[in-house]
Amino acid sequence: MRRRGAVRSVALGAAALVVSGLLGACSGSDGGGGAPKLRGEITFGVLAPLSGDLAERGQDLVDGAQLAAAELNDQGGVLGRQVKIVVEDGGCTPATGAQGATGLAAKKVVGVVGGLCEDAALAAAKAAAGTPFLVSSARADRLIEAKVPSAFPMEATVYQEALAAVHWMAYRSAQQVAVLDDGSPAAQRLSGLVTDRLKADDLPVSRQSTDGPELAKLAGTVTAAKADFVYWTGAAQPGGRLVSALRQAGYTGNFMASSASDSPEFLQAAGGAAEDAFLTTAAGPKLLPTAADWTARFKDRYRRDPGRDAMQAYDALRALAQAVRQAGDTAPSKVVDNIPRLEDFTTFTGVLRFAADHSLTYDNYVIAQVRGGTFTLASKLRTD
Repeated sequence: MRRRGAVRSVALGAAALVVSGLLGACSGSDGGGGAPKLRGEITFGVLAPLSGDLAERGQDLVDGAQLAAAELNDQGGVLGRQVKIVVEDGGCTPATGAQGATGLAAKKVVGVVGGLCEDAALAAAKAAAGTPFLVSSARADRLIEAKVPSAFPMEATVYQEALAAVHWMAYRSAQQVAVLDDGSPAAQRLSGLVTDRLKADDLPVSRQSTDGPELAKLAGTVTAAKADFVYWTGAAQPGGRLVSALRQAGYTGNFMASSASDSPEFLQAAGGAAEDAFLTTAAGPKLLPTAADWTARFKDRYRRDPGRDAMQAYDALRALAQAVRQAGDTAPSKVVDNIPRLEDFTTFTGVLRFAADHSLTYDNYVIAQVRGGTFTLASKLRTD
């Protein structure tokens, strides 16, 4: 029996070699067992700020896209062609964003990833209308409101952050919520959405705006009102001072801040009072166990840890490549048509799917918690 099995194995092995040789010939393999030879190029554009205060984040974004391109080429490219990346400085203003997008369009890119600043990303989307554009880092709201058919934000909306916050309040069995902001337009918008959602759920809630000098007084008011859950939607530094003031005033309930406090400034201002505080924030590689292997590959290539912009750009370029494969073509209109119906495509946070208005069907918000003076993952939740 063993001898017949051995003969059969040899026969099957020979057949496999023949099939392998035929496949290699069809794919352009060099026959040496290496990666298939790629014939021609397919060019994607990357738009990122490359100078000024955000240059470091811009380079992080570019590096994430470059890593995705390198890995795609190692896996056989896209439609049998080598993936090439061209980069334009999108800056952080409408003028620089439009100029960068126009430059990429002139280079006949199949699609674009990137966009870090909201104003620049919106102007770029309009300037490059018709070119598939996965906006990897800029906030989604204004892009969605602009209704550019070829633009798809990879970030969630303010409303989705509000839903994430309310979901966590319910999970923590909140009975009396105090929603606080610093009076800025962005903070007030989020605090208003959260308050409206809580009222719709018949949960007792109070809402107040305050500036820096009033934080200590506000802490006493919250404690006196017997709130058991506080949600801060303002800037990071005053948020840290607020939780410190609350703890000093004897508050023992839950404290949560919005994504605006996802910063070392929050931890520094709060000191030890930050321990166990929660945060609604968009997921990054440091919070995602699913990104550990990718983080190691990135660090091996660039000798530094990746930031969130790198992770988003990496996923965005892979998603564009998948849309091209599904289309079987590089025609912009065909690629755009396939982006909303990516098949079984997952990012580090889960399935990537876009709603009819191009917002994320499954947002990328998670709940972080301060443990040992650093942000850790408390819950990888989803809201629709």
